[in-house]
Amino acid sequence: MVAVPARHPLLANKCIPLEEVLRYPLVLCDVQACEGCARQIDRVLRRVDMEPLIAERTSSFDLMMALVSAGFALGLAGAAHIAASREPGVVARPLASRVPPLTTYLLRLVGEPSDVLTRFIERVRAIESPESPRPMRSHDPDPAEESAS
Repeated sequence: MVAVPARHPLLANKCIPLEEVLRYPLVLCDVQACEGCARQIDRVLRRVDMEPLIAERTSSFDLMMALVSAGFALGLAGAAHIAASREPGVVARPLASRVPPLTTYLLRLVGEPSDVLTRFIERVRAIESPESPRPMRSHDPDPAEESAS
């Protein structure tokens, strides 16, 4: 997704071609701070035969969104990050080209999760799908649910 400052000319597009994004300065998360996302964004940027103008690499996503909101540059980030941002002057637009999803896994011990872990999982699921938060499923399926299938 492209994080675009409010009132930017690219907002005329519902989906923004990567070539258009690369005509403007970019602010991206630092490779050390956001390794997985940064690597995926770099792969997306290499799809086009244009050199990106990276104005800044930030150590936090919040700083990146503040710079986008101020009109300093465009940002590239995941949809969940932009949706969770509290910056009022940032509008999210998808790229016109298909971008493979970035999957993050949570590994945990078998058994019932602690209350803290349960709340964490619920928050992550809410960020993943803000319009329809799903209740957490137990690791062990309910026998009544299995017989209904």
